[in-house]
Amino acid sequence: MDKIVKRIIIFVFTVFVVLTLLIFVLSDSITASKLLIIAAIAAVIVLYAKFPVISEWKINRTRPLLLAAAASSLFLRIVWVYFVKAIPVSDFYTYHSLAGALVNGEILYPKFISLFPHVFGYSKVLSVVYSIFGPRPDSAVAFNIALNIGILLLIYLIGKILHDEKTGLVSAVIYAFWPSQIFYNSLVLTEPFFTFGLLFLIAVYLYAVKHINNIIRRFAVFLFIGITAGFLNYIRPAVVILVISLLIHYLLMEYKYNLRDKDGKTELLIRAGICVLMIVSYTAVSSFVSGRIGNRIGIEVAKKPSGFYILAGLNIESEGRWSEKDSVFLESLISEGLTSDQIHEQLAETGLKRLKEMDLFSFIKLQVNKNKHMWGNDHKSITYIQNSVSPASRVNISKHAVWLTFAADAYYFLFLALSFAALFFVKNNDKEKINSGSYVFYLYILGTVAAHMLAEVHSRYHYPVIPLLCLVAGVFFSKLNMTGFLERNKQKGTVLASPEEKQEQSSSFR
Repeated sequence: MDKIVKRIIIFVFTVFVVLTLLIFVLSDSITASKLLIIAAIAAVIVLYAKFPVISEWKINRTRPLLLAAAASSLFLRIVWVYFVKAIPVSDFYTYHSLAGALVNGEILYPKFISLFPHVFGYSKVLSVVYSIFGPRPDSAVAFNIALNIGILLLIYLIGKILHDEKTGLVSAVIYAFWPSQIFYNSLVLTEPFFTFGLLFLIAVYLYAVKHINNIIRRFAVFLFIGITAGFLNYIRPAVVILVISLLIHYLLMEYKYNLRDKDGKTELLIRAGICVLMIVSYTAVSSFVSGRIGNRIGIEVAKKPSGFYILAGLNIESEGRWSEKDSVFLESLISEGLTSDQIHEQLAETGLKRLKEMDLFSFIKLQVNKNKHMWGNDHKSITYIQNSVSPASRVNISKHAVWLTFAADAYYFLFLALSFAALFFVKNNDKEKINSGSYVFYLYILGTVAAHMLAEVHSRYHYPVIPLLCLVAGVFFSKLNMTGFLERNKQKGTVLASPEEKQEQSSSFR
């Protein structure tokens, strides 16, 4: 079963990366910068296949190098936010203003919160920061930077759990210099905190399946994961994608069952019970938090707050993004005095009606455009800042937008391509060095892709995926064995060859 699931993941991820690269190159117009990015990706892969210096590098002490990576990451982010400042607008202003109100024991936007309860969740976290350091955007920016360093350390830890310290270190270094992860720190946004929580849960899960064999302790760990995910659901609802990814991995990929054997059946039942516990705890905590938020704002919170995202995501005119038209429709439903659940139900029905009215060509065109907006760039952080630049900013960001955009997109597409290459080239004969645990990353990435085929898209929605790309790209650099890959394929060719061809191949191999 695990081999079948792995092959499906490899196939679907291959299709996703190839289509994303093609859409990037061919959409709008083919430019010199796009071709340069593709050429750079090919050059890195070819050169590293020839000279795998990091794979052959023996590291005796990782701690000084990790501290250097963390210090570099901290320095780059502090310098960036010192020179580039933004005023919170739109969603960013909502988080900022609500957090400030919560510090004073007040509440803002109660109806909006009842429709989108995760807005309250992050604002509540941010209000704790504001209560200590003051209700200023600079406090949120400093919090972002602290979370970025935490993310870097979690990346190192996960790489170490899965493989070794070198893999963790290389992955952390990749993250330290990732342009968009530096740029986004100027904004008041939920993604850094959510990503930190996401990686924390992945680290706990991978450590548990690798080191904890006691059944009671495993139940306790999965109970903890479910509870924590339930709280994290009110930071970003996308945590459900992680829960599903862990369920698939734990039931279908992490253990090889022999169902003809009594022990195999027992193991399957135990694992199913553990997964049920995680689902129940996740659902119970989500329901509990929803009730608490409803009591706080005095309005019942939507149980399924996905209607607007489906409505916007299936809007052909806006190419799956937020639009004024959809926002006006939402306001009209609010003015009718409907409950939050009734509003989302109508929004979802309207969105699905749009889907039913599409022909195949329109649906494909919509998906191509959505891919372009969500996965076909990594420079939108610059756009967000340009749209909300502060007079206190020490640099005119618009003057540098061209090269910053190129740097962000080039870095992103390079490591997206390497995460794909890792599935094929990071092997030594029949031993997979992309081990089973790494497929959690691919499951989450593909789950995010699948969810946003229906839901609203924004470039920043792929923010939590970036550390996962760092990890699999880190495996590529630290575990590449092109010789083993070529030998394995040569041996496969020998098996399929005629007797005369086998003799010729054997002679040439010697």
